[in-house]
Amino acid sequence: KSAVAHLVPYIEEEKRQLELAGGDVKPKGKIVMATVKGDVHDIGKNIVTVVLQCNNYEVVNMGVMVPAQDILKKAKDEGADIIGLSGLITPSLEEMQHVAAEMQRDDYFASRHMPLLIGGATTSRVHTAVKIAPHYEGPVVYVPDASRAVGVCSELLSDERAAAYIAELKADIEKTRALHASKKQTPLVTLAAARANAAPLDLSRVPPAPKFTGRRVLKNLDLAELA
Repeated sequence: KSAVAHLVPYIEEEKRQLELAGGDVKPKGKIVMATVKGDVHDIGKNIVTVVLQCNNYEVVNMGVMVPAQDILKKAKDEGADIIGLSGLITPSLEEMQHVAAEMQRDDYFASRHMPLLIGGATTSRVHTAVKIAPHYEGPVVYVPDASRAVGVCSELLSDERAAAYIAELKADIEKTRALHASKKQTPLVTLAAARANAAPLDLSRVPPAPKFTGRRVLKNLDLAELA
């Protein structure tokens, strides 16, 4: 948090200097970021926020423990282009599914197909494709680390590249789901077969007794003999 707080003034000053010089300071897009309800981890989210701000994206960082309805309301109020969700603990995964489902229920998001970014230590490409994406018809993108966020947002908000990127994304999601489903179809071994394949154990066999127990100290050993 201290590192983020240290960087933000420099980012703002750079924008101010650019504006004074007559440059274009219009942000490339607006992103609402939040750590979902039930999760207090925000270091990764704050890093993503700074990375995006350094690349001229406006980021509304809502902090931690943010309920789904608050996230959606803030996105509407701010006129956001993208929503980003972060989480570190396992329960956050279910909350992300809930946010995606709420976006689908709300015509504001469903009609706009507003992109939903997913990130955090417990998230994964497979979980996003199998568990989160089915709840929302808009683009649901797994972002593995902060360095990828700028590229993803650039593609999603590009008039020329967005359609192709989203089509490729959906194809990858379908492929991931199919691969995941095929793995789940592995037939389980029957109880009878498992018992038939059990390791043979002779419980009546008495193992040989050791010649001695405890510690034996050997002194005056010839090193040449040990070598």
